[in-house]
Amino acid sequence: MRKNIYNSILLLSFALLSLASFSQEVLIKNGDQWRYFDNGYLKDNWFKKLSNSSWKTGYSPLGYGDKLITTSINYGDDQDNKEIIKYFTKKITIKDVSKFKGFEFRLQRDDGAIIYVNGKELYRDNMPDGRITHKTRSIQVIDTEEEGLFFVKIFDTTIFKNGDNTISIQVHQCNTYSSDCIFSLELVGHTDPKILTEVIKEQIDAKNTLESRIDNLNHNFILKNTSTQLEIYKNSNQNLKFLLFLVCFLLIITIIGSFIIYFKNRNNEDSFKNSIQKLNYEVIENEKQMVSFSTQLLYYRQHLKEVKADLNFLKTDNTKALNNTIKQIDFIIENNDEWEQLRLHFDTVFSGFYDKLLAKSPTLTETELRHCMFIKLHIQTKEIARILNVDPRSVQTARYRIKKKLSLTEDQDLRNFLITI
Repeated sequence: MRKNIYNSILLLSFALLSLASFSQEVLIKNGDQWRYFDNGYLKDNWFKKLSNSSWKTGYSPLGYGDKLITTSINYGDDQDNKEIIKYFTKKITIKDVSKFKGFEFRLQRDDGAIIYVNGKELYRDNMPDGRITHKTRSIQVIDTEEEGLFFVKIFDTTIFKNGDNTISIQVHQCNTYSSDCIFSLELVGHTDPKILTEVIKEQIDAKNTLESRIDNLNHNFILKNTSTQLEIYKNSNQNLKFLLFLVCFLLIITIIGSFIIYFKNRNNEDSFKNSIQKLNYEVIENEKQMVSFSTQLLYYRQHLKEVKADLNFLKTDNTKALNNTIKQIDFIIENNDEWEQLRLHFDTVFSGFYDKLLAKSPTLTETELRHCMFIKLHIQTKEIARILNVDPRSVQTARYRIKKKLSLTEDQDLRNFLITI
């Protein structure tokens, strides 16, 4: 009896392992051979070059100063002033990318790394934003406990192409006196549609990160533009003050001159009257100029108040001055290609979901169908609003319309209904 139970357990374990192995394919494993360059620094766009046949080869993990290392590499001539970057590359062949639903990258790095696929940057780990050079260091030092860890990232199938693909990595140290360096990479292709949930989560996180970066860049742009405008208005105000001072000075000189002329010509009444008339005319013209300058000064002051009010409004409500940035974000969110791709992946996981919904209610719009998709994925209302770039109250209103079109009662829960489809 015990023997039969033991045999059953073995058969069950073998079946589970077989099932897991069929749902994924290891394209790169720890211990595979890589080409590497450890003799100085390369140009910034080194990963776009196709020729690296002269590079050294070795098995991962590669690096120096760590017991986990399989292949030791050079760190330069001075152990107290080591080179910041090491370069690694590997080619893989994927005959049919479409058979996979997603790809899992498992990266082991000390300290930071940037991964490129077919000459384009894929992602960064423990590295700063912006332009990267041979002097760029990682964000932080990796602790000894984390040196052996593999950090996982999930991507969709668009990152690879059918045929040969080149994966390039540059590993950056945090300090030139670092005692060790380590690199290894594992790549797994998943055929199980369940991986699409992780792919969608990664895409949402990537969009949120992009939005945050755009907001920061836009905020910095507004601050810089605001400072420039304030400086311009400040200079204009100073110029107006100078002109007003000059007009006042000229007016005083004119008045003094009038009195001088008056005392010189008081014995000649006709000449005196003519001079007075002339002076009066000049005074009037000067007064007109002074009024004009004063009016212009008030205009600029009022304009400054309006600009200040606009700036306060921009800081709180984020309106007209942010239209360009908002359009860029709208373009990312409303990109039809992304929606089509997401719909294709979603329909693969939940076969016939869209057709079943449309069969129950043909009047459902594309936006309402997207609401149903996110509700079925258990995405919260605030997150749906953020993805669709609408107010959370609009999401609640959309749910009410969808329930009405599906002929659901108030007691029936929309999410529970969509789960059954």
